[in-house]
Amino acid sequence: MKRSASESTDRTSRRRLLQASAVAATVGLAGCIEEMGTEFPQNTKWPVSEQVPDLPVRERVEIVEERIHELAEADIAGPDELVSTLGEYDLAIESIERERDVLTLEYVNTDRADEGNLHDVGLLAGGYAALIDGGYEAAALGATILDDAPASYGSATVETPWAVEYNHGELTAAEYGEHVAGTIESQRYEPEVEVDPEE
Repeated sequence: MKRSASESTDRTSRRRLLQASAVAATVGLAGCIEEMGTEFPQNTKWPVSEQVPDLPVRERVEIVEERIHELAEADIAGPDELVSTLGEYDLAIESIERERDVLTLEYVNTDRADEGNLHDVGLLAGGYAALIDGGYEAAALGATILDDAPASYGSATVETPWAVEYNHGELTAAEYGEHVAGTIESQRYEPEVEVDPEE
């Protein structure tokens, strides 16, 4: 069945109208997106813990922050006092020594499966802040994390400028903890799956 010339013209004009509307909508949206980009600039500030809203689950920084508070006010004047204070929290220190301007420490994480590394690293950060506040001078604290073997499986670093800024109130405990937690490196262990050969 042939269409009349007026029907063809109507279809063509409807198609052009739809195309023009689509182009106008795209241009309008592009303007909105451009405005949104200028309204919400990219975040350039770090650490971000003070900008994150409260969540219903415990964040890793919250765990470190809590542990920092536990030791930051302690009276720690030297490495031996740091070791004895950490020992009161059941942190099994294997060794502590000074290598050039870095205080190095090895400890066994006996609760690795249950708690991970954050609980212990938070204590180290708080204890190191107290040590620096007590007048000890070093560039950083380098911690080697050992497993039960004991073999090294991880590390963490606490930079002295972070501890100083925390002690002077320039960083909150959450921000200080965020810096320190960001340095944690650890080996992942594959889970052991036991399969009964009869199954």
